[in-house]
This record gives sequence, structure tokens and C-alpha cells, in this order.
Amino acid sequence: MTIVEIVRLLVRYFYYIAGTAVVLAALVFYSTKDGKKEYATHTLLNTGLISGYSIESSGSSRVDYAKTNNELENLINLATSYETFKELSARLMAYMLHEHQRSALSILPQNYPDFLEAIAQVNIEVNEVDSEISIYQKIVNARDADRTNDLYVLTNSENPFFGVEQLETIDVLREGNSDMIRMEYTSIDPLLSQKTLEFLTDIFIVKKKVIKEGQSDSVIKFFEDAVNESAGNLKAQEDELLNFRVDNQIINYYEQTRFISGNKEELDKQYQEELKVLAGAKSALIRVEFELGDKDVLPLLNTKLAESRAQISSYQKQLTSLELVMDTVPNNSRKIKKEELSKQINNLKLEMNDVANQLLLVNQTPDGIETKELLTQWLNNIIAKEESTAKLAVMRDRQLEYDRIYNRFAPLGSTLSRLEREIDVAEKEYLENLHSFNQARLHKYSMMMSSNLRVIDPPYYPIKPLASKRMMMVVLAFIVGMVLPSGSIIAMELLDNSLKNHENAYHKTKLMVGGILPRIPDNLDKEKINYRRITRQAMNLFVQQLRAETSRRGDKKKVIVFSTDYGEGKSFLIDQVEEFYNTVLKDEKGEFEFKELSAITHEPFNQKDILDADVHVMVTRANRTWNASDRHTLNIYKRLADAEPILFLNGVTTEVMENVIGDVPRERSWLRKTVKRLLRGGLKTSTI
Repeated sequence: MTIVEIVRLLVRYFYYIAGTAVVLAALVFYSTKDGKKEYATHTLLNTGLISGYSIESSGSSRVDYAKTNNELENLINLATSYETFKELSARLMAYMLHEHQRSALSILPQNYPDFLEAIAQVNIEVNEVDSEISIYQKIVNARDADRTNDLYVLTNSENPFFGVEQLETIDVLREGNSDMIRMEYTSIDPLLSQKTLEFLTDIFIVKKKVIKEGQSDSVIKFFEDAVNESAGNLKAQEDELLNFRVDNQIINYYEQTRFISGNKEELDKQYQEELKVLAGAKSALIRVEFELGDKDVLPLLNTKLAESRAQISSYQKQLTSLELVMDTVPNNSRKIKKEELSKQINNLKLEMNDVANQLLLVNQTPDGIETKELLTQWLNNIIAKEESTAKLAVMRDRQLEYDRIYNRFAPLGSTLSRLEREIDVAEKEYLENLHSFNQARLHKYSMMMSSNLRVIDPPYYPIKPLASKRMMMVVLAFIVGMVLPSGSIIAMELLDNSLKNHENAYHKTKLMVGGILPRIPDNLDKEKINYRRITRQAMNLFVQQLRAETSRRGDKKKVIVFSTDYGEGKSFLIDQVEEFYNTVLKDEKGEFEFKELSAITHEPFNQKDILDADVHVMVTRANRTWNASDRHTLNIYKRLADAEPILFLNGVTTEVMENVIGDVPRERSWLRKTVKRLLRGGLKTSTI
């Protein structure tokens, strides 16, 4: 469809379109006559997600905008959740019931009847002793008792005071690109708007704090349990090491083993030195006994000195035992004991020397060596031998003792290392859990510092109502009333499957359109369109078409007029052609001989009657559809007639006539003429 066709179509149904628009606008105007004025307020909250300072904040820290956006979305979803609005509804109800009981509720007078009607559904007894908190608890208990009570229904309704569906109109959004949240609310009462945002802010802050602390507390509890468990494990490992040290008499294993090892090495060294002394004493004793002249005196001397030698050996063992003991702390008793033993050994040496002097009678040996000197050497070697033998015996006992200590301490080292390693692992685990626990606590307090919601702009009491949207709604209803029927008419026209014009007729019937006639009303005198002139122009074109089809035929041309169905207008067409000849072509009257056939789909016809025809004209109405039966009947006719008929379209609209014969003669206003000229030729001026 072209723009001109669309405009013609809309002009044709202008009164229906305009009537629909006016009726719809009037309905909206009437339905909004009792509309209440609305009052809007807002509040602004700072979340501190970006600009807030915390314990963990530092000058070089970067802002994670993805995390910030996520946090802000979570906060907005929390503020607009169903549970938040349900609690807000109960808070508003408790506040207004409490103020109403005190006769201090300052809502607008025109809203009081609606308020009284709303609280009539609240079956809660409120008395003077009830506080706002107690009333709130009564409301919650009664509302949550079941899902069929009046209070539950009121809460989940569109009630302008307490309905959740009304509270869901609260806008909660991010303020630009900042970390602030803006809340806006519009209601029928200024006090209601202000109190709604005040209660919503309180509920929102408390819920956000509970969620954040709940998240942090769960983490802190986890690490606290881990710290207690690892501390208990560490104490158990330390107690096991303590018991092991006590049971095995270990103060410092590594120092003890180092001390024992050093003492053993020193003892081995002394032992080797003492072996040398003993060997030297034995060798010297043999040499002295060989040099002594009086060999018989030696057995007697040994007998006399045997007791003294035994005592010296005993004293020397005691003295050696005392000397091998390493005193970490000075011990006077041990020192005195060593001095006494040394003194007794020296006394025994003197006694042995006196006994030897009494027994030796020879002053010189055969070699001329003095006997006294040899005796002194022999006696010293005997004493040295006894002392060395005693020392070696004590040293051997100490060596055996060290061997037993070595055998006991050797396996203790690996066990001690294992216990110390387990303690080290337990200690690291404890320190790591303790560090994580401290970090979790630090993060909790840091988060509480940085993300505390603060009210920047508290909700104010709106004095002036919002501008009324009534006229805008009326205008919008009028526009909708114009657009909807216009669109429906255009859609119906596009979906119209009738022949309606020569293009559609040719496309559907595959026949060339030879002529058209308009749909002529009954009372032509009252019409603004000159239908007689249109008919004469249409007949002129049709006759010219017939002449073109029969230009090479004889003087008298036979025209067969037929249709596939009844009531297509065959007789009307023949009458109009004859009238055209009677009024316009009087001299050429009888040029064509018309023969009318009945509806060929329903009535039989003679093939001989159509074979000698010069022109075959099929008449059909423009407002009918072309179906398969019509196509089948037409194909049979063409085969029998052995000719291609031309199509005459009857009862078309004046708009279709204008596309064929030019401008339709009718009365037009100046505006209509201007619009038509603009649609056809734009603003171009005539060149002739």
C-alpha cells in the first residue's frame, strides 16, 4: 500500500477512528476524576564501599569495581526483597495504629477514611499500655498464623498504606557512579511517604549489618575452633615430650650427649696414659729387682708391704673415682675427702719406705749401686704400679658405665627428634590458625568500619504534591484510541483477500482487466461524488477496450458477457453500455451485440453460442474472493471458447476508480486539496 492509499483508507473511516479516540479519552477522564494527589520523598545513603576508610585501607590499594558493583547490587536486592517489604508493612501498621490510638496520627484528612477502612481488617486489640514494639509483635504473630487471615491478605495487597504490592513501587538505585544508594517513594500522603523511607532505612541497615556480621562470625568461629584444636594438639605433643624427658632423665639431650662424649674421650685418653704408666712401672720394677743383690729379701719385703699395697690400691681407687667426677658446682666435702685420701696414701708410702729400710742389710749391689737408692726406685715403682692398677680398674668401670649410658642414649635421640618434629609441626599449625583467626577478626572490624551505612539525606516531609498526570493520561488515551483502530483498519486492509482492484484481480484471475465500475449508492442526489460522470468515463474506457479487442473483426461484433456466480452485475453492465451509446455514441449505436450467459458454475451453456463470439467479458464483483472453483470453471470456459476473456470488475471503491480514470469528480475542501497535492507531488510548483 502506498501512502496515498493509506491516507484514503483512514479518511474513509475517519469518524470511526475519531469516535473511538474520543470515547477512550472520555473514559480515562471520567475514571480519573477522583484520583488522589501523590507526594514523593527520597533519602540518600552512603555505603562506604569505595570511599570508606577501614583498618585494612592503604594509600596504594586499588578499588575492585567489579566487586563494588556486585556489593551494590546485593544491597539493592536486599532493600527490595519481599521479606524487607513485609517487615516494612508491619512497621508502618504498628506505627500508624499506635499513633491512631493516641489520636496523634497526622495524615491528611481526605486520607483518614481510607485509613480507617484499611485498619478495619486488622483484628488486633490496641490499648494504652501497648507500645509500638508490642503492637508490631502482635501484628507479626497474627499475620503469620496462617495464609488466609485478613491481616495476611491486607499485607499482600495493593493497599496504599500497608500493601506489599504498593511498597514494591519504592525505587532503590545507585546514585550515578558513586557508592551511594538513593531511595524514592511516592504515596497518597506526605507523612506516609516520609515514614515509609525512614522505616525502610532502619530495616535495611539492620539487615545488612546482620548479614555481614553473620558472614564474618562464621569465618571467625571456624578459625577459632581450628586454633583451639591446634592448641590442644600442641599441648598434647609438649606433654608427651615432657613425660619422655622425665622418664628418661633428659634435661638437654644434645648438651648431655656432648658432655658424655667429651668425658668419655677424656677418660679414654687418661686410660691410655695410665696404661703407659703401668707398663713403665712394671718394666722399671723388673729392672730394679734384677739389680738387687739380695734376692731373698724381695719375698719378705712383698709380704711386709702387701697390706700397705692393698690399702694404697684401695685409697687410690677412691681417690681416682673422686677425681673422675666433674664438679659443676664446688663441693667442699669431696675436696676434703680427696685431701684425706692423698694424705693417707702419702703416709702409707712413708711406712712402706721405713719397712723396706729395715729389711735391706746390704748397702751396695755387686755393680756398686747403693741398695737404698734401688730400694727407693723399687718402692716407687711398686707404689706406681699399685696406683696405676687401681686407676685402671676404676677407669674400666667408668668405661663400662659410659657404654651403658651410650646404649641408653642412642635410641633416645631418634625418638626425641620425632617428638620435637611433631611439636614443630603442631606449633606451625597453631601459629597459622592463630594468624588466620586474627586476620578474620581484623577483616570483620575493618568491614564494619568501611561499610557502615550512613544516612546522608534523611527522608523529608513533602509539602507540595506531584503534578497531576491526568491530562497526560487523557492525551495518551486519545492517541491510543487513534492508533489502535487505525492499525486495525490498515491490518484488515492488508489481510483483505478480495479482488478489490485491478492489480489484485489480474494477479488472482490471470485475466486482463478491461473495465471497472464503481459501487453506486441508491440516492445519488445526496452524494458529493459525481457518480454519473464516473460511470460515463468508465464506460468510455470499456468501449475503447472492446474496440481494441475487435479492431480486425466485422462491423457487428458479438460480445459474450458471463460470470462464474450469481449477482455479479452482468445485466447492470449491459444496461450501462447501452445507456452510454444512447447518450454519448448515438451514431454508433449497434456496434456491439451483447449476449448474457447465466452463472456458468451453476447453469449449463451451449458451446455453439460462444464459439462465434468476438469478445468474451467475465463480470465479477470487487468485494468477493477468487477461489479454486472459480479458477476451475474459468479454465473450462476458456477451453470451450478457445479464447482468453477480459475481466470487468464491478462495484470497486472510488479510490480504485481514481487510479484508473484520474481524479474523481467530487467536492473537496481547500485542506483536502492541499494534502492531496502534497502527497502526490510534494511542495514542487507547476512547470506549466
